[in-house]
Amino acid sequence: MALDVETTGLDHLEHEVIELAMQRFRLDDLGRIVETGRPRSWLEQPSRPIPAEITRITGLADPDVAGRAISDGEATAMLMGADFVVAHNARFDRPFVEKRLPLAEGRPWACSLNDVDWKDLGFEGRTLSGLLSRMGWFFDAHRATTDVTALMHLLDHPLNEGGTVARRMIRRAKRPTWTVEAVDAPFSAREVLKERGYRWNAARKLWSASIADDAVSDEISWATLMLYGGKREPVSRHVTWERRYAASD
Repeated sequence: MALDVETTGLDHLEHEVIELAMQRFRLDDLGRIVETGRPRSWLEQPSRPIPAEITRITGLADPDVAGRAISDGEATAMLMGADFVVAHNARFDRPFVEKRLPLAEGRPWACSLNDVDWKDLGFEGRTLSGLLSRMGWFFDAHRATTDVTALMHLLDHPLNEGGTVARRMIRRAKRPTWTVEAVDAPFSAREVLKERGYRWNAARKLWSASIADDAVSDEISWATLMLYGGKREPVSRHVTWERRYAASD
């Protein structure tokens, strides 16, 4: 299931979905899209006026969404029936979707932004429009329906190594990882943490990083020594694609 949302802002705790688009697809063993379902999309009126900046980006204004609503039953059924859900930046889309449609929580998610090593494939940028332009495709971004179509083209792109972007993405997404949380890390360590790939979680007020299964022991040892002077260990959690990119991850 390919998915995209447009929202009134960046914070899923404060802002709301104003457009949701989804489309089913089926892959063969090489990761090629061999069948697609009917695209579905919904507009939804938020509880507050759409900010002018969001209208500038998406083209959606209050009159466009007035009286409109997502079909909870249909959207939830589509998500629950999918083997996995993919978005280009699932870390953004998943929290919004699961807040809006809580009965669909816990599905496996993959991310075409973060579950593909684009640098290894020879791509410098990672935006959806930038990647597709390198592949010879151009589109008007920032509407959910258009972005889902663009995402499907990205997933179906063949790679020189064989297979497609979708196959490479799924192989990586399925691998369990660990989330290492540098709880109460000293303020002076913020630059080192950034360089090491940690991200600041403003809601939880901590730094965290996603670490490969075979590297977590070394990461915990490093954090224990460098952040806490050997007095304590960072918090670590095993993560599968059923929980990766969720709000709590």
